[in-house]
Amino acid sequence: MNPNLNVLQTDTIVDTTGNAGVWHRLHFEREEICEALVKECGPSRETDAGELIPKESAINAACRHLELLQARLKKVDDALDRLMSGKYGDCCKCGKWIEDTKLDFDPAIAFCLACWDRMQTEH
Repeated sequence: MNPNLNVLQTDTIVDTTGNAGVWHRLHFEREEICEALVKECGPSRETDAGELIPKESAINAACRHLELLQARLKKVDDALDRLMSGKYGDCCKCGKWIEDTKLDFDPAIAFCLACWDRMQTEH
C-alpha cells in the first residue's frame, strides 16, 4: 500500500472541485503556523541585539502571539474542512457565496460581508 495514498486522493478530490490552488495555499499556511507554534513554545526569546526580553513582557507577548497563532490555525483548519466538504466559499452564517476578491485576499474567510457587518454591530 502506498503511504502517500491519502495525499494523492485528497489532491484528486480537490482538483475535481477546481480548488487545488486554494487547498495548497491553506495547507502551506497551516504548516507555517504549526512551525511558528513549535518555535513559540521553545526557549526564551531574545531581541535582535541578543538581549533577553524582560520576563513579564516576554510572557505576555508570547501568550498573545500564541493565542493569535491558535486562532488563525482554527480558521485555516475550518476552511480546509469546508473545502473538503464542498462548502468552501459559502458563508457559514447565511450560506450565500463569499465574493471571490475576499476569498483571494483571505482564503480562510468564513462569512460574507453582510454577515460580518451584522456580527460586528451585534458585539
